[in-house]
Amino acid sequence: MLNSFLWGLLATSSLILGGIIATRFSIGKRTLGVIMAFGAGTLISAVSYELVFEAVRLAKGTGFPAFGLFSGVFTFYFSDMLI
Repeated sequence: MLNSFLWGLLATSSLILGGIIATRFSIGKRTLGVIMAFGAGTLISAVSYELVFEAVRLAKGTGFPAFGLFSGVFTFYFSDMLI
């Protein structure tokens, strides 16, 4: 139980440290946007990798997860090019 508490404390210490830094320093909107975009991208990629693993496990070699993954990749890529 102590081990779980210490890992939780370590994980949340970044939030506390970030709050202290944010109150001490003023950052620009562009820098804030870059930081938020990086964090959002990290969370989205973590969730998508978990979902891909589950889809591959459930599909049992049918190839549908690969088709879905690549169709999503190409949709994102071409939509980004249009923007």
